Amino acid sequence: MSQLSFLFSMLWKILFITFFFGFCVFIHEFGHLLAALWRGLHVEKFSVGFGKKIWGFTIRGVEYVVSWLPFGGYVMLPQLDPSDNPTTSSGEKLPLCPPQDRIIAAFSGPFFNVLFGFLLATIMWAVGVWEAPPAPSCILTQVPQILPLFKDGLKLTDQVIAVNGQETEGYWDEVSTEIPADSEKLQLKVLRSGEKLELDYVPESNPEWDAGLRPGFRIIAVNGKSFDKGVEEMTTEYVFTKEASVSLTVIDNQGQQQEISYQPAPNPLMENLGFPFFQASNPVSIGEILPDSAATRAGLQKGDQLLELNGKAITTANALAETLREIPAGEILSLKISRQQREMLFENLKMPADQAAGAAALGLAFNVRAERILAGMPASQAGIQAGDCLIALNGQDITDVEMFVNGIRESEGRSVDILVFGNGTLRKVSVTPALNHQDGRDVYQVGMQLSGTAAKIIGHPSPWRQFTNVVDQTTRTLGLLFSPLTRKIKSIGSDEKPEAPRTSIQVKHMSGPLGIIMMLWYKLKLEGLRGGFSFIILITFSLAMINLLPLPVLDGGHIVYALLELVFRKRLPVKIIAILQNTFAALLIALMLYITAFDGKRLFQRLSFGLQNDQSSTQTEAVSSPETQPK
Repeated sequence: MSQLSFLFSMLWKILFITFFFGFCVFIHEFGHLLAALWRGLHVEKFSVGFGKKIWGFTIRGVEYVVSWLPFGGYVMLPQLDPSDNPTTSSGEKLPLCPPQDRIIAAFSGPFFNVLFGFLLATIMWAVGVWEAPPAPSCILTQVPQILPLFKDGLKLTDQVIAVNGQETEGYWDEVSTEIPADSEKLQLKVLRSGEKLELDYVPESNPEWDAGLRPGFRIIAVNGKSFDKGVEEMTTEYVFTKEASVSLTVIDNQGQQQEISYQPAPNPLMENLGFPFFQASNPVSIGEILPDSAATRAGLQKGDQLLELNGKAITTANALAETLREIPAGEILSLKISRQQREMLFENLKMPADQAAGAAALGLAFNVRAERILAGMPASQAGIQAGDCLIALNGQDITDVEMFVNGIRESEGRSVDILVFGNGTLRKVSVTPALNHQDGRDVYQVGMQLSGTAAKIIGHPSPWRQFTNVVDQTTRTLGLLFSPLTRKIKSIGSDEKPEAPRTSIQVKHMSGPLGIIMMLWYKLKLEGLRGGFSFIILITFSLAMINLLPLPVLDGGHIVYALLELVFRKRLPVKIIAILQNTFAALLIALMLYITAFDGKRLFQRLSFGLQNDQSSTQTEAVSSPETQPK
């Protein structure tokens, strides 16, 4: 049954991508068709799909066909050719098309992409889309002291098994986080393709650490700009900074606000783009407030984001639970929280004396929930229901999915007590894990699919906001892509040399059809249909914007040709047009091949490291996707 579910999950994703990715192209060409028929242009053929014809018919001289490859379609409009002699495919001469009609026909393709995007965005406005939860700050959970560079013979795929004779395990980006900034030459022992190698490695300090960033600091602004979507928005502002340096406004571990500025190094783990090396997370949020508890009496609410405990930053749910376990009974606690972007301080929380210290003792629960209960398994037999919040396992606070899964597997079949909260009721159930065969080994499971602490929320952004978000993202990307050219233009006639950015987005960082399909697959995998449709909206809006760029062979190029004809009252010379068209057509083909090669490289790297280990900043519902094995 699980194999059948897996195959069904694969099938619906393939069908979704095939239809909607192709439909974005189809609706673009359909716009050209309708405008051409309206303006009386000669239309030879309109094809749904590409390749060999399957079926077709002819109406009023226009051949409509369905072709084998279901990836969009095309329309043949010979009069859009800006030359002086437009002809049909059979060589018959056609009258010249007025420039205003060519503008309308060329513009209609992107226009229909925008119409389709707004239609889909309106539907998603009503249904809701996954969004990052509101968070006007984010917490630094880790700041590596050295950069995880791949040099001195070290490769990305090497597994590090020893550093200076001390055994370790992991890849360099994991191992390097434990190495201090003042380390000199290191002796690394790595495992590469089954062979053990020894390397001499000279570490380089991380500018983030040197500038003074430390775990526990809370980021509240990037380059003076505040944010309200936590890590996701903070990272966007950080990455799209055009200047060589970045300035972070932080609240340090003493509660003082300060500005920390530095010039970041290119991140080799992100194709040398300007991504931070530090790790940050949104503040830990309260999943549930347990009834008749200290948290209830103090006025804490579900969804409150936890910032500080007794003046010390709360970095993770696990760290908070460990701290609370060490607090004596009867001690008074102070808890700073963020509620609807407003900070509040609760100073009258008292650790109860009649139960073991911890988050549950205060009445706080984290966001680990049973998303799905598998019939016939121990969790179902114990009465756990979908939507229940998992509070504690054998008296220990359940802080994340991994902690719960490890606890079940380490039980070795012994009965465990699980404290759950659902439908306003707190109850304790005893569950005896069952032994199942998974991934070639035997593991103990209780039969639940879980959602973790990083779940997003369902928001309802207006169609206009969805459109402007895509415009802003596309504009920023193109701005960084062309920033070397714009800097040179600005420097003309100036004695000052413009400051170079710390990193630059290059053509190789862009995504072609393969990369887009890969990203759409992950959206569907992690966020389901909501994520898939949101990405289709991005694709169709972006397709409209890209096609309107004033470049030959694109719709924007045809519009420019027609505008020049309106201004100068004559067409551009045929030889110039031919040179431009042929040159840019060749460049476009070469560009797509170049981008696809890098897309293929990224896909190969992801497959090499394993799809399930490929964690992006978007973690929503990752553990409750159809591919996830039951716990």
